[in-house]
Amino acid sequence: MTVLDEEHDLIVVDPPWPLHKIIRACRPNQGHNLDYRTMTLDEIFDFKFSVAPDAWLFCWSTQRFLADALRVVEIWGFKYLLTMTWDKRNGMCLMGFHWRTEFCVVGHRGHVETFRHGLAVPTIIAAKSPRHSEKPDAFYRAIEHLGKKRIDIFARKRREGWDVWGDEIDEVHG
Repeated sequence: MTVLDEEHDLIVVDPPWPLHKIIRACRPNQGHNLDYRTMTLDEIFDFKFSVAPDAWLFCWSTQRFLADALRVVEIWGFKYLLTMTWDKRNGMCLMGFHWRTEFCVVGHRGHVETFRHGLAVPTIIAAKSPRHSEKPDAFYRAIEHLGKKRIDIFARKRREGWDVWGDEIDEVHG
């Protein structure tokens, strides 16, 4: 049995969307491939993990895959609630647009409280990106009260109080 077989009530997923790095003149030796394996859209849609009857899903996406992230929420059996925005306060400026945001599509299933009097979850997180694809600690602090059995799927690092699953969680970054 793996951690994906356990039922979780708070699920964060950062799917390895099928994308490539943008080749830029300022980084000629960067290479075209990402530092991690990616999946096709069909592989992401078909990805399986166990979920508690009453649960939250937070699915990360870039601009390019936002519509697909909305589909993922539905395909995985969750009802769409809203989309959070992460302002990374850095990023690339291409063709006049400053690409410095990512999105987290929020879904729920079963009987979860989508409104708790006196308790606010921010829908905009403003924090610098710690490293490529790693999500900010402020995001996790903002949502962790929503569940007791938490998992971060395709995680970039270990996090206290969370189960993690992914290719890179045992690597040391500094």
